[in-house]
Parts: sequence; structure tokens; C-alpha cells
Amino acid sequence: MGEKIFSVTILGARGSIPVSGKEYNLYGGETSCYMVELGKQVIFLDAGTGIINAPDLKDKDNVYIILSHPHLDHIIGLPFFPELSKKDKTITLFGKRLKEKSIEHQIEKAFSKPYWPLTIAEYPSNIIYKDLEIPLELQNGEEKILVEAAEVNHPGGCLSFKITYMGKKLVYITDCELQSKPESNLIDYAKDADLILFDAQYTEKEYETKKGFGHSTLKMAKEFKELTNSKKMILIHHDPKHNDSELKKMEDSLKETDISYAKKGMKIDIL
Repeated sequence: MGEKIFSVTILGARGSIPVSGKEYNLYGGETSCYMVELGKQVIFLDAGTGIINAPDLKDKDNVYIILSHPHLDHIIGLPFFPELSKKDKTITLFGKRLKEKSIEHQIEKAFSKPYWPLTIAEYPSNIIYKDLEIPLELQNGEEKILVEAAEVNHPGGCLSFKITYMGKKLVYITDCELQSKPESNLIDYAKDADLILFDAQYTEKEYETKKGFGHSTLKMAKEFKELTNSKKMILIHHDPKHNDSELKKMEDSLKETDISYAKKGMKIDIL
């Protein structure tokens, strides 16, 4: 039997660009990275600057990174991922082919001269690139880990992910601008999730001038949670202009709900 561990740790929940300063201490300034532990396996959803804060993974059998899309705020932390500097570590990175370009081509091109002194392949660890094929099945002992994906509305494209393990479901929806009537297939896909990580970057007022940017609002998030009958929702991809006091005010309006804002270092147990 696989170990009964299914949790997600918020390593970075900031959108677009990293920010720093005491006014960002609570909700964090690092960009998108979520560490999902499934027994002896670990999956990093995206590799923004938050991946720099990943703990030592010597007790994990396998390390996986799955990218929603290759926009810079979701990959920029890769060169600083501590596990890349370990000779005995194998890291498997999954991502979608884009315009006939493999995920290996996308990442090695992004991190190469003159933009960066080393390619990711030149780091001490053994990096294995795999073009993402859905559904993706991984194993933790005898227990199956099922990763499914759905396209979401974002310039250039983006994938959301659903991870099912030991009867529980985690859904990750980043960089998604919901339509006025959310797509029925996305609602069905996220139905009855135990936890949804959901992009709610903008306020309603901000959204008036941000339509088409590929991000949602708190109002959209609340409606989506109701439509999907999900148990819990954590809001992510915080706007870089929203400091702790602003996010706290927004979160205070959610006290009677099962919705909260992602905070730096927050760990949520799903099992």
C-alpha cells in the first residue's frame, strides 16, 4: 500500500512577477509553485520562483515537475531548484508540446546563452524531459496517481490539472479567465473536488480594464466553487500590486465560506 499522504504546500502563489518587502510577508511574493506530496512521490505544479524554497527531498522516491504553460513566471525558478544541483537526483519534467516544439526545446531554449550561462541539462542532476500525454499515470507503491488535464482560457494556452489519489481529488486552475458562463466541460472536470487551487488575480474593478489578460476574479471563483460543489477552494495567482493588507481585506469577506487566499508556506492536507 502507498503511504497515506496527499498534501499541497504553497511555495509561491504570486502572479506575473515576484515581489518582496515586509508588506508581502504573509501571502508571499514568490511566483507560481505548488508542491504536491503523494506518499513517497512529489509533484511540483509549475516552477516559478517559489520552487527555490523547496525542502530537501531525500525521502522521496521520485521528483516530478508538471508545467501548466511556459510563461516566465511559471518557469523562472527552475535554475535555482535545489534538487538540480544534486548528482544523485533524477527529476522528470512534463510539459505540453507547443507549435511542434518539445518541452525540452522550450526549456533548454529559455535557459541558454546569452540569457543564462547554463542549460538545465548541464546541471548536475539527471533531468528527463517528457512531452505531456494525458492522462498521465504515476505510481506510489501499489497506489495509482492519476493526472488529468483540461485547457483553460489564457493567451497562448494553459493547462489546468486534476490529480486523483486514493479517492481524493486536487484541481489546479491557474492562468484562467472564466467566460461569463463557464464551460460545462471545465465544471464537470472539477466537480466534487476536495480542493481547488484557483486563479483570482483581479478585483471586479480591475477586471474592467484587464479583460482578455487570461485571469479571473474573486466573484468568478465563488461562482465556480458553487457550480462544481467542491469542498474547499484556495485562491492563487495574487496580483503583484495586492499587498498583505489588501489581500487580508478580501479574505475577511470570505469568513463564512470554504474559500481562502493562499499564504506563503501554507500546507493543506487532502488525505
